[in-house]
Amino acid sequence: MDADRINEAVVTSIRESAIPGVDRQKLIDRYGESEGSAVADRVIAIVREAVAMPIDWGDMTLAEGVNDIMGRFSQLHPELSSEALEEIGRCVGWNLR
Repeated sequence: MDADRINEAVVTSIRESAIPGVDRQKLIDRYGESEGSAVADRVIAIVREAVAMPIDWGDMTLAEGVNDIMGRFSQLHPELSSEALEEIGRCVGWNLR
């Protein structure tokens, strides 16, 4: 799966959600049942990986903690666009709070 497709899918599936999370149905509607399910599985795996990253809180605020995680995550996944990382960061922040 190419990086452009993943970036588009991350943004499409998370953006405009009140509670950040991957909306599988949006991806199925956009790409069709078979491809949409495969893309959704990949996006969910990426988001879960980010959410599961360890953090040493120290005296960090929630925003600083999310920025710390997303900085490290972007190094692991340089193929992700800034828009995709922002949406993934929303999911991370929601899960940390």
